[in-house]
Amino acid sequence: MSEKSGIGDDEKNIYKIEKTKRKKLKETSKLAREKFRIVSSDALAIAYALQCFEHSQNSVQFCEDNALHFKTMDEMSKLRQQLLKLVFYQSDKGGLEQEYAWTHGTLEDVEHAWRVSSAHYPLPLVEERLICQAICAGWADRVAKCIPISSRVADGGTITRAGRYQSCMVDESIFLHRWSSVSTARPEFLVYNELLETKRPNKEGETSAKRAYMHGVTSVDPCWLVENAKSSCRFSPPLEDPRPFYDAQADQVFAYALLEGQVCPCLKSVQKYMSAPPDSILRRESFGQKRVGNLYSKLKSKLIDSSAMLRTVWKENPRELFPEILDWFQQGYRNHFEELWLQMLGEVLHETQEQPLHKSVKRKLKGKSKSRK
Repeated sequence: MSEKSGIGDDEKNIYKIEKTKRKKLKETSKLAREKFRIVSSDALAIAYALQCFEHSQNSVQFCEDNALHFKTMDEMSKLRQQLLKLVFYQSDKGGLEQEYAWTHGTLEDVEHAWRVSSAHYPLPLVEERLICQAICAGWADRVAKCIPISSRVADGGTITRAGRYQSCMVDESIFLHRWSSVSTARPEFLVYNELLETKRPNKEGETSAKRAYMHGVTSVDPCWLVENAKSSCRFSPPLEDPRPFYDAQADQVFAYALLEGQVCPCLKSVQKYMSAPPDSILRRESFGQKRVGNLYSKLKSKLIDSSAMLRTVWKENPRELFPEILDWFQQGYRNHFEELWLQMLGEVLHETQEQPLHKSVKRKLKGKSKSRK
């Protein structure tokens, strides 16, 4: 009896020790999540943890203190360096288009900036938004929208601590885990890296149905989805009544107004040479046409929704919108389009048809034309 009692006491002691270790590890993990939390993105939170890992004097001890897996962090660090070298290698040998080539310093400059602690110099908000927008573009097929509590109650659903979302990929509701850095904000729209299913016991201790949780979550601005996840968006058709009108102050219905000649009056006299009337851009059946989609997309990406914004864009690049508007003209008129384009530039940049095009704009336009040839 005494031997059995001794064995039982040893098991109890081991159980207590293990329980204490698990509790301590749980507390350490919780503190680490708060330390590295960046409310806009789990990816940025992981990047911050990786930066701190590389800055630490003792990386093994750092992982123990913050409940991190050393091998995983070490592999992430090596992968970061490999990807960085690959980007500069492709950029140096001309393997990337000029639009995507890195022109903001050398590899050593980037590494130097990485070695500056984010604790003392946090990431500027504008850079944080740019990174989140890039993540949105990469995971545009994994968008999820928050389901309001009122909708859950109306549908007879249960209210849980985990935020409930509707994904564009699956029909079932998916959940935002409370351990996510984004969980405190619960944004209306987000993108995620992967879904992991888990089983949780209910109040009676029985195993409940599976629940899919999102991992690698990043909050996104709804306007980013129009550009990066257009295939998952549903757009309402424009109203036929009242008919859209042009407001010289606010430049409403800009695409139609531009083609119709209310922004550039010289277009009014050449509408008979267009492949389709300007008001066709307002019809639902035209949404699938290439020339309509290209013009809408370029206006949206360049944020051109007024003559003032168009003027700003054309001062920077007088060839912007050239191919998109050219597509609206018949093949037989395209030899005359260059002359029409100069008139359009003159009217927008100088707000009157009579004023001549400025020499600097002509030089820039000529240079752009030669480079395209």
